Amino acid sequence: MKKLFYFLPMAALLCACVEQQGSNSDEQVELSWGKAALCIENPIAPNEELCYQIDFNIDTLAGESELAKSLVTVIRDSILCFQGSANSVQEMVNLFAEGVEKGWKDEISERYEPESEYKDMFQYYYGISGTPVENGLDSIMSYQATTDTYLGGAHGSHYIRYYNFQASTGKLLSISEIVPAEKEMLVLMAMEEQLCKDWEAKDLADLQEKTGITMLGNLYLTDNFLLKGDSIEFLFNQYEIAPYSSGLISVTLPRP
Repeated sequence: MKKLFYFLPMAALLCACVEQQGSNSDEQVELSWGKAALCIENPIAPNEELCYQIDFNIDTLAGESELAKSLVTVIRDSILCFQGSANSVQEMVNLFAEGVEKGWKDEISERYEPESEYKDMFQYYYGISGTPVENGLDSIMSYQATTDTYLGGAHGSHYIRYYNFQASTGKLLSISEIVPAEKEMLVLMAMEEQLCKDWEAKDLADLQEKTGITMLGNLYLTDNFLLKGDSIEFLFNQYEIAPYSSGLISVTLPRP
């Protein structure tokens, strides 16, 4: 199979209007979205039908607004964890994928055995997608990043990360700015109660026995949250508070 690349330059693929906070709340900011994308599919070895894949599809904001700059920073530091110099998100994606592929080639060349019954474990996959999320709030731009990987072994990895930006300033919001300190304990109690309700558990001990939730860590006010109108969704990824088999743990509560 041939290596396939596709690149989508920054372009106004879709637009959304967001209301600015503050005294000029009637003013709106038009967001122009583009995309940084790349797809690689290559045989794991010469004359081999099995392939490894790299697939990146990341929505980006055009322009030089503070919101666009903040999103680029999050993509670089948190989503791609890119270290180095690049002039654009597309260049980051290209360089990141280049490094991943080189590492795979080196590993496969050392460990691949054509006759091995385990050779299909070299069908590595690395996928990252990023897209804005409709949240019902004009003043907040929410963004979801999803990472899927398989790097050999018994199973792959899947996790989701949410980011919430103040549209007018580009500020990335933390949970401490949404939940006041004096309400933290109340929100944690509500989280426990809602999870027990969702999983039909009588208490936290029963919840842990049924689902594995809190087996690896206590509930906490994670910064991985999504604002949705009058509610807030908290999301815990694999191994944060529960084993892999428990999957992603999501709980939605009214906003405090």
